[in-house]
Amino acid sequence: MLWLIWSISIVLSVLSLSVMGILILRRLLKQRRKAADAQARQTVLRALITFSHDRDRQALKHVVASVPPRVALDAGFEFLALLRGDEHDAVIALFAECDLPAEAGRQLRKGNAAARIHAAEMLAKFKSNDTVAALQIALERDRSREVRFAAAIALCDLDALPPLDTVLRQIGLTGQRSRRLVDLFRRLPADRLEELKAHIARPDTTAFVKSAAIEALARTGDHRLNDLFQQAAREAIPDVAAAAVRALGLLGHPDAVPVLTEAMTHGDWSVRAEAAEAAGRLGLPDFIAPLAALLDDDVWMVSYTAAKAMRGIPPLGEDRLREVAAGETSLRQRIASLVLAEGPA
Repeated sequence: MLWLIWSISIVLSVLSLSVMGILILRRLLKQRRKAADAQARQTVLRALITFSHDRDRQALKHVVASVPPRVALDAGFEFLALLRGDEHDAVIALFAECDLPAEAGRQLRKGNAAARIHAAEMLAKFKSNDTVAALQIALERDRSREVRFAAAIALCDLDALPPLDTVLRQIGLTGQRSRRLVDLFRRLPADRLEELKAHIARPDTTAFVKSAAIEALARTGDHRLNDLFQQAAREAIPDVAAAAVRALGLLGHPDAVPVLTEAMTHGDWSVRAEAAEAAGRLGLPDFIAPLAALLDDDVWMVSYTAAKAMRGIPPLGEDRLREVAAGETSLRQRIASLVLAEGPA
């Protein structure tokens, strides 16, 4: 029995030492690989700096080919962020000749989620049939919603994005509530903005998709969208109405006065707050009376936003605000005093 205990103890000790040795060896190899990658990265960066001066393509290709593709890809794209114009395009073309898009495609298939997102962003620089195919597969099949968004944005940058109906279906219903959807819509070229308008007009479009489409279109500054936004501002869904009211404020078209005044009486406080802010952007005297009425709103944020908007309509709005601040003590009086004490609008 004692012999068995000794034998087990010896075996366990040997196993412990073996595991410890393996871990130490693994740590050493990992550190060595990390040091080698850092050195290779510096080599690539120096070669890129030299290339920006002498444009020696063969010398740069030799350096890129001599280091691991993943290192060349990461270092190269870090440097690309500093380049513009012909120099940027020349480096991209050289990377394509060195088959770095294939490495980015491999990372898009086999990397972790962060690596796949980064790979999709890098592939957006290489326009080819293989690149588009790889990104379309990622958009359709990748298990990560963020990766699918990155693939969709990359395809948009390559002018190869499928129809929006297809993209939204592939992103999924849950993914449609992401702010990344706004980023995607903003990147759409001018000849595809009709798709956004169609989604706003469709009754079966989800509220978040409508809101994102409205926000993206508002950034174009196209006054022809005024009627579309006015119609959306009267929707029953608060998120859509708030987005449309905000868009009307960004456009700044005076025809929006009746709609914004109506929105100040909306049942949802977020719509009322957006309407007050939009009125402040337009800065028209027509808004002073409805804004003054909002000073009594039950939601503090609405009252405060209305007071700020009145301060932004000089001199009549500011004079009316001073009258309220000089009146009897009340919530509206305190809010007016607070906004006036904040200094010039």
